[in-house]
Amino acid sequence: MRTLRFVIVFFLILVSGGFFYVTAEVDIQTFILNLLEHSHENAIVIVLVITGLTIFSTASGLPVFYFSVALGFLLPFLPAIGLAWIINLVAVMITYIMVKKVFSASFRSRYGQKKMIRKINERIRKYGPWTVAMSRGIYIIPTNILNFSFPLSRITARQYLAGTMAGLVPECLVNTGTGYLLRHQFMLLSEPQQNLLKSLVIGGFLVLMIAAFLYLRFRKKKIEQESLSEIVPMPEDE
Repeated sequence: MRTLRFVIVFFLILVSGGFFYVTAEVDIQTFILNLLEHSHENAIVIVLVITGLTIFSTASGLPVFYFSVALGFLLPFLPAIGLAWIINLVAVMITYIMVKKVFSASFRSRYGQKKMIRKINERIRKYGPWTVAMSRGIYIIPTNILNFSFPLSRITARQYLAGTMAGLVPECLVNTGTGYLLRHQFMLLSEPQQNLLKSLVIGGFLVLMIAAFLYLRFRKKKIEQESLSEIVPMPEDE
């Protein structure tokens, strides 16, 4: 297992170095969109290639947002969002399994008893899916850090899957929407306007997540109160 960890870390460093070397003078997103300009005849093949590249890039710690942009550029809006969401979900879960199986045991044995790590695990155990969804949905933490850090915690696969399913929604909306607008030559917004659009999408997502969280908390407390009243009956008036 130690040899496998070394091989994976070496591979990540090698791939990251190669990526930054190649993209030092090339805008990879523009390059991909230029390739897709007249490629609608081979849409299925291109989607399969994008799927493979997304999984490879996610597991390697490389940026993947331009693949979702490419899907928005290539396909109609709704199919692009759906495909981007499914592809990214599969890629994130494959990365979760890889990190969990190879690195989590070693990480816990070295750092699991640290006070900060125990606090983080306690919060994740209590608010697991919400922690993942909020972290992914607001773009504060880079996606690759999330992909490699959450599997090191004690979050379960079910919690991580649920949080990721929700958290990927605004990312896919923004990225595929950008590709769709570029394809139809609507992307004439200035940078502040683009940032405003992104903020509106993320803000709407956060409002929905907070509303769902508060509703579920209220519902849980109500059920607990009803269960308690059944166990401890109210005294009868004499």
